[in-house]
Amino acid sequence: MNNQPQPKLILNLSEAADLLGIRPSQLYEHARSRSRSRQRIPIPHLRLGKRLAFRRESLERWVAELEASVAGMRQ
Repeated sequence: MNNQPQPKLILNLSEAADLLGIRPSQLYEHARSRSRSRQRIPIPHLRLGKRLAFRRESLERWVAELEASVAGMRQ
């Protein structure tokens, strides 16, 4: 059997910021609605009441999309 703990599916603001390697305040700013409209690829998040939550899989896909868009701009 695999005794390794499964990674969390839903991350809070601090956990998501840690995963991305940025400060929670930076992630909060990126997720705000005004900031989202300025982004070409908005950061995916959920609102759980007043709190922001982030699906690990969605964040990983978001990073891949950012990488692909930068690679596409270089060509």
